[in-house]
Amino acid sequence: MSGGYKKYKDKKMVDLHRNIAPPLQLIDQVNFQKPVEQRLDNGMMAYLMKGGSHEIVRFELLFKAGSFDQEKPLQAYATAHLLTSGTYSKKAEEINKLWDFYGVSLQIEAQKDIISVGFFCLTRHLDPVLDLLMEIISDAIFPEDELDSLLQNKKQNHLVNRKKVQHQARVHFNELLFGSLHPYGTKIKPEDFEQLLKEDLTQYRKLYIHPANCICFVSGHFPDNISHIINQKLEKIHWPHNEGRANGQGIKPKGVAGKHFVKMEDAMQSSIRIGKMMIGRNHPDYHKTSVTNTLLGGYFGSRLMRNIRQEKGYTYGINSALVALMRETYFFITTQVGNDVKDLALKEVYSELRCLRERPADKSELLMLKNYLSASFLRSFDGPFMQMERFREILLFDLDYSHYECFLPTLNDIRASDLQEMAEKYFHEKDMLELVVG
Repeated sequence: MSGGYKKYKDKKMVDLHRNIAPPLQLIDQVNFQKPVEQRLDNGMMAYLMKGGSHEIVRFELLFKAGSFDQEKPLQAYATAHLLTSGTYSKKAEEINKLWDFYGVSLQIEAQKDIISVGFFCLTRHLDPVLDLLMEIISDAIFPEDELDSLLQNKKQNHLVNRKKVQHQARVHFNELLFGSLHPYGTKIKPEDFEQLLKEDLTQYRKLYIHPANCICFVSGHFPDNISHIINQKLEKIHWPHNEGRANGQGIKPKGVAGKHFVKMEDAMQSSIRIGKMMIGRNHPDYHKTSVTNTLLGGYFGSRLMRNIRQEKGYTYGINSALVALMRETYFFITTQVGNDVKDLALKEVYSELRCLRERPADKSELLMLKNYLSASFLRSFDGPFMQMERFREILLFDLDYSHYECFLPTLNDIRASDLQEMAEKYFHEKDMLELVVG
């Protein structure tokens, strides 16, 4: 056999093997690194997770308060986002230049249940960046001109959003689901932007931005003496301890079913939201319910996408989701469609809800679902930053490590009949709240 023919034959064999897909194999566990716990000198708990090949560190201070605890609309949001607007010794411009100089990715979030203030930075810049972070938290002065500018910008965005069917569907749906008096269901009104004062921000910070209400998370490539560094930084500032109050405590969500329509003049599209209150993360059925939701509308290969987008062409996108807040969990389906196909789209949504319990997933559908969720789950534990995010969820939702340890075995063992059982228990169309805005 000539050398040329042999090379040709070997190449042909390689090409043939390239046409054969490798066998699919579901993973059965992930390596969940547990953080080191440290109680700092001021009593605050710190959780440290070292790892990563790059010299980058993420530092986060998480305060257990959000819009749920505010006395006025926008109070939590404005307090958090104006921390960088100026301190007793630095103006906003100087603070922003320092963030840029050190290459900091600053992250400030004001959610319904938490306020998070943190950053990503190079390990070698950790010391001065921590100094700056502690200064804005302890010494922010909330200048009135910065507050006025923030509120005016938010008001303009609010007025623009009021004309969008998708925005109106979201806020009306939350109000219907939770009730107008529940903090999760409260709607912002135009006059709210005129009633928030500098004193409201100062008061909110006194009640909730202090060590007794704070958890510290550090992940990435940080120095070995990180606890000593944090203690040093905290010693330099004065955080008074105050007793906060949850203003929405004791108000129960409505969670009622029914059909609702909100008319918007000149709207070319209708926004649809269908959903209900749902079991929380601590419930034994939560993982199976989450898988069932994914089959219905939780990824691009879902039944809702296949039917209403790909086959019927009623929409560019439709999805469903489970939203786990710290006090409540709810489920919703959302899409935008042309007014001329609104009724047809609703009919198909309810048809898919019925099929969820009546038409079992076949072998290929179930395999694709498991492969997608298995890969997504694996990605959610990729590296120290993502692992710390998962640990943060365990801490905030009062879970234990078994919550994640049980997911993959549950996913791998789940059968089509299990999904039908979850559909019967938790996704029945008769229990749903329906809202159409358009």
